[in-house]
Amino acid sequence: MANIIKLKYGSGVPGSGQLATGEVGLDLTNKIIYAGNSAGTAIEMARNMGEGGTIGWDQIDPETIPPELNIIINGEIPEYVTLDALIAQVKTNADDIIALKAWEVIAKGEISKLQADVIANDTAITKNATDIGKLNTTQGEQDLLISGNTDKINELDGRVGTNEGKIGELEAAIEKDLTGLVMAGSYSALTNLIVSVKSTVPNGTFAEEEPLSKYLGEKYAGYYFVVSEAGTLQNTGTPARADGDKAFIGDWLVADGAHWLHFNFSQESTVWGTISGTLSDQDDLQGALDTKYDKDSTIACGNYTANP
Repeated sequence: MANIIKLKYGSGVPGSGQLATGEVGLDLTNKIIYAGNSAGTAIEMARNMGEGGTIGWDQIDPETIPPELNIIINGEIPEYVTLDALIAQVKTNADDIIALKAWEVIAKGEISKLQADVIANDTAITKNATDIGKLNTTQGEQDLLISGNTDKINELDGRVGTNEGKIGELEAAIEKDLTGLVMAGSYSALTNLIVSVKSTVPNGTFAEEEPLSKYLGEKYAGYYFVVSEAGTLQNTGTPARADGDKAFIGDWLVADGAHWLHFNFSQESTVWGTISGTLSDQDDLQGALDTKYDKDSTIACGNYTANP
């Protein structure tokens, strides 16, 4: 029988000092070959990778593990996710993508509508700018008309002031001419009798239904009656100063003491022959005529603004 050489063997990693330098030891349990070094420490030399042999992660140098594997191996790394979680996330994203596509269709429609509105607004803004320009032009024309009217008003104010002055002068002249005259009442030239006596006349001075010839003398001088009924005058004094005159409504009968004088302020009709003065000098008449148009006149009615 041949000689049997048995190497040192055991189970697990040989302890410190159990293998001499170069001495071989066999781990029969794990099928690993060890050798001792000069420090008395066992170092692994080889493993049985065949039947029953396995390599654990603890036997692989961590520094040599690729990052792609390290992410999966090390669950504490944040980038690590499980396949099921990844599949669930993909499904969620797929639903979101479908929803985004549906929203994209709606959004495109809204964007198209907004673009159409923007174009319409631009058109409206341009039209408004044009209309504003037209209104500014019209306003300028109106301002000119207002300015012209203001000038006319000022001119008319001046005329009014002039007329007021003339009226004042006329009133002063009338008051001067009629100084001392007192209206006594009304008189009928039809019946030649007093019709009414004013209450301001001293009581007993005159009486109704009496002829004027009854009231002659200095005490009656300055009184006058206004004719209320037209007719032929009689009994106006001796010698008569008005008898036989035709008196009309509005005429005056004024006492000078000895007579009642007839002042004719009206007549049945007025004819051009009885009107004195020059027509072209009558400012108020000419002003009224200026407001009239003949059949061949051109009337400027201003401008209009086109309906937008």
